[in-house]
Amino acid sequence: MGIIPIPDVAPAKLAEQCGYFAAEGLKIKWSEIQGASSAIPGLASGDLHVALWNYVTAFTTEDKQPGLARLIADAYQAEKDTFLLMVRKDSPIQSLADLKWNGRGKKITIGVATFKSVSTLTTESTLRVAGVSANDITFVQVPLPQMAAAVQNGRVDVGWMTEPGITLFKSRYDGRVLADAASASTNQWPIAGWAVSTKWADKHSDLVVRFQRALARGQKLAALDDSTAKKILPTYSPIDPAVANLITLGSFPITLNPTRLQRVGDAMLEASKDTADRYLDKPINAADLIWHAPGSASSTPGVTP
Repeated sequence: MGIIPIPDVAPAKLAEQCGYFAAEGLKIKWSEIQGASSAIPGLASGDLHVALWNYVTAFTTEDKQPGLARLIADAYQAEKDTFLLMVRKDSPIQSLADLKWNGRGKKITIGVATFKSVSTLTTESTLRVAGVSANDITFVQVPLPQMAAAVQNGRVDVGWMTEPGITLFKSRYDGRVLADAASASTNQWPIAGWAVSTKWADKHSDLVVRFQRALARGQKLAALDDSTAKKILPTYSPIDPAVANLITLGSFPITLNPTRLQRVGDAMLEASKDTADRYLDKPINAADLIWHAPGSASSTPGVTP
């Protein structure tokens, strides 16, 4: 499983800790990846069987490489304070309006996990409300575990952060929140799910279904009581248990709903207007991104078993 050390992964780790994977006859080998896009070669080659994918990457991959991968379960959804644009305590930047380029000199830099991802899309949507466009700033790719340090040492002016980076940045550096990138048009934003190679999944449908069952049990634990996610987070991410208890989590959906996911594809199309550097070249139906076991009714919404 290709994972990133962020809260999205907590239900999968809970499923392992509680023996749900073992009960299905599965043993998990964890492999840390920088971002969803970096998992594409591994899924295509078979080196990765399952990977955490943000939904922007899911739509982008289907646009460029149709049929390569499919989603088998939801993982995480944004809530208030899930995504924050943050600056140093002493930063001269006081509001989003300060990010607008005056046409001279260097543009403000914003650190994001990967280019053309959930981090850039939610940032662009947030800036647009303040009258700032993507052309006013420069995105810089920074791995999430390094984001707090990158902002503090001046590598970037602003950092797009999620937990546990948010709490670490606040507690370690007294970092300041510039804006919530999971509000207004990005409120309750679908963030990420679990993807498989379509070719591999179709050949091993029994394994995939067993994986879905085990993961669903872990997902339900986190959905019913997010303290379970906070407790397991320090076992796979660089966060102290005392700090983990303070973080603000998003939510853990227990169904993979294409109507909800379509918000992402529609936003990507909107952001692609009037720019050569597009997220998508054509509309994509979210329902087409969801895997169904061969022989199953593909017309039904993908619901985690």
